[in-house]
Amino acid sequence: MNMATRNEPIYVFRLTPEILLIWTTLSLFLFIITASGVSWYYAIIHEQTVSFSIKSAEGGVWQGIIGLVVLLAITFVTTIIHELVHGIAFAAFGGSPRYGLKVKYFLPLAYATSSGDIFRRNAFIIITLAPLIVIDFVSLLMLAIFPQAPWLIWVIAFNTSGAIGDIWIAVQLLRCPKSIRVEDREESIAIYAPLNVTRQELPFPITGKSRFSSSIKNVLNIAFMTFALVLISGFLLVPLLKILEVPSFIIGNNSFLIIRWENTTKGFGFEFTFLYFVILSFILLLLISFTNMLKRRHF
Repeated sequence: MNMATRNEPIYVFRLTPEILLIWTTLSLFLFIITASGVSWYYAIIHEQTVSFSIKSAEGGVWQGIIGLVVLLAITFVTTIIHELVHGIAFAAFGGSPRYGLKVKYFLPLAYATSSGDIFRRNAFIIITLAPLIVIDFVSLLMLAIFPQAPWLIWVIAFNTSGAIGDIWIAVQLLRCPKSIRVEDREESIAIYAPLNVTRQELPFPITGKSRFSSSIKNVLNIAFMTFALVLISGFLLVPLLKILEVPSFIIGNNSFLIIRWENTTKGFGFEFTFLYFVILSFILLLLISFTNMLKRRHF
């Protein structure tokens, strides 16, 4: 059996608009699941419910702007650390990492690459998943130790959802023969294989187009709509409620708080429990989707 490796890659994976759309949808869904799960983890360990609030205070608009800047800073630092961990993993397996920032399909992307270096399949899987495992593990540990740092929930959710491409590649490589070799080319991933491995043995589609059943597409659409509903309700709804001078109301109670809106002479505030709100939103969208499916079958 000839185990010599081809000099040219047997397949080159490139990021296409279609794949990017799938990754984005899955990433939004993963963000919701992760944030909900980590919130539950935090609540069990520290015996307190995590809620997200938008309230007026003496700082006025500037306080909100400062909060947004802090959130963006945390996101930026998380991204940098994520890529640094990739680079450290590349170096650990003999690579020469380099870093960069670019715009792909109108989206800013940070990256770590080691072009020209070829890695064994399992080594590349470790390199790919290293930031997801390291950052999430350290953040979960810190979250358990420091109850005053619930912002780590955002770090974990952002890091996990942002690693959707890494997870995707790792899963595909696990389906490949162990004998393959992998090269990261910044904008593509080259797969090298021994002469005895055929193109048909690789999980990547021959046409380069992914085929998804309608049911999977529906789930992705529901996930995207759930995220949009949470985003709109959590942030964009606040100015609307204030402009309309909607009186105070609460959905749920102190033990099972879903949404609370306070509008008094002293100020206003909007609060919701992320986990409960996401679950209810997702169930609602599932019911709507199921109802529409029954209608189509009936007619």
